[in-house]
Amino acid sequence: MRDAPWRTLVRELKDSGYESPYLDRLRARLDPAEAVSRLEAEIVQEMAQALGRTEDKLNYALLRVELAGRALDAAPDDAARLDLVAAFNARRAEAIDARRNLAIHREAIGIRRNRVLEEIYPIPPKR
Repeated sequence: MRDAPWRTLVRELKDSGYESPYLDRLRARLDPAEAVSRLEAEIVQEMAQALGRTEDKLNYALLRVELAGRALDAAPDDAARLDLVAAFNARRAEAIDARRNLAIHREAIGIRRNRVLEEIYPIPPKR
């Protein structure tokens, strides 16, 4: 079976050192290893971005816990304090869930050492 004309041209240009984005696209189809390598890089990049979004959610939850704690510390009276304790504990529960989600996400992509998350993302005790 004869090669497609584009395959022959790609090989000739590749051997001569010719540079072109069109040649790169055709070469990627001709060279499966290069196509797989590009796909792997794209998948790793997407995994890293998704993990970053999960970490952002945890940082957001921890910031809300911190703000709720400050509001609680500044409570003017016991009635306000009761509502603020409930709000603080609710934010704290959200932060615990967010940290657990980050650990699950890390394990899903192959990162098994997650004990460090408790040190990096400490969650204050219930009030």
